[in-house]
Amino acid sequence: MKLVLNPAYRRLEKFMQQLPLAFPTLGECIYKARNELRQFSYEGQNYVVKGYKVPIFINRIAYTFFRPSKAERAYKYALRLRAMGIETPAPIAYIEVKRGGLLWHSYFVSETCPYTRMMREFDGGGVAGREDILKAFAAFTVELHEKGVQHLDYSAGNILFDKQDGQIRFSLLDLNRMRFHAMTPKMCLANFSRFCHDEVIVRYVVAEYARLRGWDPQRSVDEALVAYREFWSRIERKEELKRRHKSLAS
Repeated sequence: MKLVLNPAYRRLEKFMQQLPLAFPTLGECIYKARNELRQFSYEGQNYVVKGYKVPIFINRIAYTFFRPSKAERAYKYALRLRAMGIETPAPIAYIEVKRGGLLWHSYFVSETCPYTRMMREFDGGGVAGREDILKAFAAFTVELHEKGVQHLDYSAGNILFDKQDGQIRFSLLDLNRMRFHAMTPKMCLANFSRFCHDEVIVRYVVAEYARLRGWDPQRSVDEALVAYREFWSRIERKEELKRRHKSLAS
C-alpha cells in the first residue's frame, strides 16, 4: 500500500493506514455510482474520502507505470489550487492499493467543504433575484481562467458556494481532471458548456464573464452556446439510447 500524507495531518497517519480496510463501512455514504464518497468524523473533525472504482485492466497498467492515479491527481491538484489562492477542501492524503503488482483501489481524503449550496440549484428558476450569485460565479470563473486553471468537469455538482461575511465564495470539487495552462478565448467559453442545463442562466453568466474580460458579450455568448448545445445534445442522445435499451430488455 502507498500512503502519501499531507505533513500538516501527521496525527492521522495510523488511521489512514487502516482506511482501505475500513472504507466499506466507514462513516456515512453520501454518494455512490461509479465512485463512492463517504463522510466520517475522527477526533471531532469531519472528513470526506473518495474511493475510486477499480480501473479496467489496461488502465491498471497505465496508472501503475505511466500515469498518476486519479487519487494522486486529486491530491496534487488540490495542493496546487490552494497555493494559487483558489478554494478547494484541504487535501489530507491519497492511498493506492495494488493487487498482482497493478493498481487496484485508490482513495483521496480531504476535509469537508463548509459551503452548503451547489450550482445545481440553477438548473431551474431563472435569473431574477439571483443576479448577485451569478455575477460572483462569472467573476470566480474569470479568476480561474486568468490563472490558467481549466477544470475539465466544470459541472454544477463540482462547484459549491455560500455567503461568508457578506461575500459569495466558491469551492471546487472532483479535481482529478484538470489542466493548468494558458487558455484561449475558445477554451474559456467552452468551459461553460456543462455547469448548467438552463440556457438562460448560461447566457447571463457568459455575458457577465465577457464584460469582465473586456470581450464582446454577444459574440462570446454565441460561441459559448455552440459548445453548450453540443454537450447537452450528446447527453440527451446517451439518455435516449439508455431508454431504448431498457425498453428492449424489459
